[in-house]
Amino acid sequence: MTYLNAIPQAQNEPQQLERLGAYSQLYLEAKRLMGIHMLLSVPLVLVWVLVVAAFPTLQIYAALWGILVTLLGLFYLTPTQKKLQKQAAKVQQLFDCDLFQLNWQDFHNIGQPPDPEVIYRADRRYRKTNPTYERLRDWYPNVSQLSLPLARLVCQRTNCWWDADLRRRYASWVIMLLSIFAVVVLLVGVAGGLTLESFFLVVAAPLIPALVLGITQYRDNMEAANRLDQLRDRVNDIWQRALNNRETPDTLYQYSVGLQDAIFKNRAASPLIFNWFYRRLRDENQDLMNKAAEDLVQEAKAAQDQVS
Repeated sequence: MTYLNAIPQAQNEPQQLERLGAYSQLYLEAKRLMGIHMLLSVPLVLVWVLVVAAFPTLQIYAALWGILVTLLGLFYLTPTQKKLQKQAAKVQQLFDCDLFQLNWQDFHNIGQPPDPEVIYRADRRYRKTNPTYERLRDWYPNVSQLSLPLARLVCQRTNCWWDADLRRRYASWVIMLLSIFAVVVLLVGVAGGLTLESFFLVVAAPLIPALVLGITQYRDNMEAANRLDQLRDRVNDIWQRALNNRETPDTLYQYSVGLQDAIFKNRAASPLIFNWFYRRLRDENQDLMNKAAEDLVQEAKAAQDQVS
């Protein structure tokens, strides 16, 4: 069988798997910091409510806890998380650029590619628990029967659809859990017979970090999903123009550069999603991704047959 592009084969080469391993590890480390932030902001708030209900003299420390967690998040946890996230996005951008044959220098305001040492060290940490890269193989669907300009578009569309779907589901999960948590904490406070002053010190103040974190997670994920939907609509428009032979390969290349630049910015700035939630939906989304890619391949073949 003749392959019109090398994406399906090249994505499983050792160098590319090493990049995916590094990207996954850097994101994992950023997500661990987010997990620590959530642990300090959410479950421990409930602990403080219970402690102060038993020992009212500690109520000032509960309020202080809420303030300290907020400051820790602002000045250390969130900045460090963002730094790791941007490193991971750059590594994934390098992976995509090589696969899609996009020149890194064509991107603006992205900086230099990640250092090989950063990739190697992160990948080495990843391989301690995932030595075979089993979950990273076949990252993109089989687009071997498409020309490179069309294959790029299918893969870029896959990035947009997958991430948007994941973020909407995650945002719904976050707001549901946050609502349940807030109700539980309020009920515990009321059942404890707290005065109005004690209620604000013991319940409201410690609850602020959890509310800020949860609302921010929901809002940022929904905004990211909406941006990705717009980007996917752009890909669909370019796809139709390409099938109708209204664009040259050079123009399609420039379109893909613009799309990839937007995908990178979204990866670098969007809120993180825990790996366990991603794995929960992975098989279902993988099947949907492959089916959608198959449909696009058939659509491209049909368009080519009409021309010939």
